[in-house]
Amino acid sequence: MSLLESNSNCGDIRSVYTVNTDLISSSGTIDLTQRFSNRVADSVKYRPSYPTAIIDLIAAECGLTRDSIVADVGSGTGLLAELFLKAGNQVLGIEPNREMREAGEQWLRGYDRFVSIEATAEAITLPDHCVDFVTAGQSFHWFDRARVGVEFARMLRSPGWLVLVWNERRVDSTPFLRAYEQLLHTYSTEYAQVDHKLSIKT
Repeated sequence: MSLLESNSNCGDIRSVYTVNTDLISSSGTIDLTQRFSNRVADSVKYRPSYPTAIIDLIAAECGLTRDSIVADVGSGTGLLAELFLKAGNQVLGIEPNREMREAGEQWLRGYDRFVSIEATAEAITLPDHCVDFVTAGQSFHWFDRARVGVEFARMLRSPGWLVLVWNERRVDSTPFLRAYEQLLHTYSTEYAQVDHKLSIKT
């Protein structure tokens, strides 16, 4: 939660903001914003959506109304954004990856309150104090936490809320799931590094 003191607005939020990214950074590492470019079809086909009860919870606990403006950061194919759109909210989908962003635009093409913005979580470029909620579904663990904290606080207006959402996968309730979890730790070199449970401990 972020409490800020400003009533300014977003102005013409239908403008398209662009941030140029390169696949390879100056340090020679792969740009994380490009890692899902070849996985869009699988994401659209297999990734589950989120419980609609999220909307009721946020309304009860955080004061979400139909007038609330939501910036969905790392919006991907639009699964979380769609929940807010169905609730009547205006949603600004922030997504740096072209393929994921285009899939989200296609998925949400029937919602006139959806605005697609090309930008990273760390440099969204929206005006100060212009949104009521910043959300991130299955994406916060990819962000630079120090930089997004500043950026999110800059965009939120009082009272402002940061809503982080993940679908949890059971990892140890059956022998198969325990073996699958061990396989990921053994053969996925970055699996432990991007564990979202670790990303929100500090």
